[in-house]
Amino acid sequence: MNNKTISSLFVLFAIVSIGMTAAPGAFAEHSMNATVENAEGSSMPGCEPDCFIPATVTIGVGGMVTFANNDTAAHTSTAGTPADGPSGAWDSSLVMMGAAYTTPALDAGEYPYFCMVHPWMEGLVIVEEESHDDHGDEHGDMKDHGDMEEMEMQTLTAADIAIDIADGAKAGERVSIDVTISGSHVNYDIVATHGGEEILNESDNHSHTGEGNHVTSALAADASDDLPIDVTVTFQGFGIPGDEFTGPIGLTSNAQAVPEFGAIAAVILAVAIVSIIAVSAKSRLSFMPRI
Repeated sequence: MNNKTISSLFVLFAIVSIGMTAAPGAFAEHSMNATVENAEGSSMPGCEPDCFIPATVTIGVGGMVTFANNDTAAHTSTAGTPADGPSGAWDSSLVMMGAAYTTPALDAGEYPYFCMVHPWMEGLVIVEEESHDDHGDEHGDMKDHGDMEEMEMQTLTAADIAIDIADGAKAGERVSIDVTISGSHVNYDIVATHGGEEILNESDNHSHTGEGNHVTSALAADASDDLPIDVTVTFQGFGIPGDEFTGPIGLTSNAQAVPEFGAIAAVILAVAIVSIIAVSAKSRLSFMPRI
C-alpha cells in the first residue's frame, strides 16, 4: 500500500475521531473565564430570574467574566444589589447593543450583580479556590506530591486540542467558541480573526478541567467559505498560575472554521493532515500490511 493511501486512511481516522468528540460545556465550572449575555427583552420586567444568561456562573480565582449585550437596549453589569447599591468590585457603565464588558480579575468570594438601568435584572458570580488537602498529614502530603507528578507527566499533541464553534454566524452576531484541551490545569491563549480583523484575543486562560468558553466580538459580515473564522490556540503549559508550567509550551494549533457547518474541530484535522503527510514522505514506513 503506497504512502498516499496510508495518509488518506489516517486522515479518515482523524475525521471519525472529530465526529466522536463530545462538545464541551459552554460554562464549565471552574473555567478561568465565563461569558454572560443579556436575555432578549430583559429591558422589561418578566425575564426574572434569567435576565442574565446564565444568571449564575462559577470561575476560578483570578478569572474574569465577560458580559455581552445582545439585547436591543443598553444595560449595565454592576457588582452589588439593587437594595444596597454598587459594591465597587466592578461597574461596566452603559454597555450598548453589540458591545461587551469584561470584569477585572476576581478574588475568591461571591459577587451578586445587577443592571442599574433595569434593577430586576440580577445575577451571581461565584469565584472559588481550587480544592486542596490542607491537613498537612503524611497521607495528604503524599497525595499532593502524587498530583504534582501526574501533572508533570501529562503530555499533549495538537490532536489533543479541539475547537467547537457555534453554527449559523451572521453579520452583527457574536460567535461562541469552546476549547477542549486534554488534561487538567491547562493554560492557553486564543486569538480569532474574521476577514483580516481580530474578533477575539484572550491570553492567560486557565482551566481546571481543560475546557473553556470564549465569545467573539460582533461579526462585520456573514461567515462563509470565502470569509471563514480563523482560530489560533497557543498552549502555555500545564500548571497552576503562579507555579512553574510544564508540557509543550508554545504548541500552536490553527483552525479555519465556517460556522454554518456546525461544530468543527478543524484543528485536529489540519494538524493530522500535515503531520501524516510529513511523516509518510520522510520515513516511507508502512503502518499497514500489504494487500
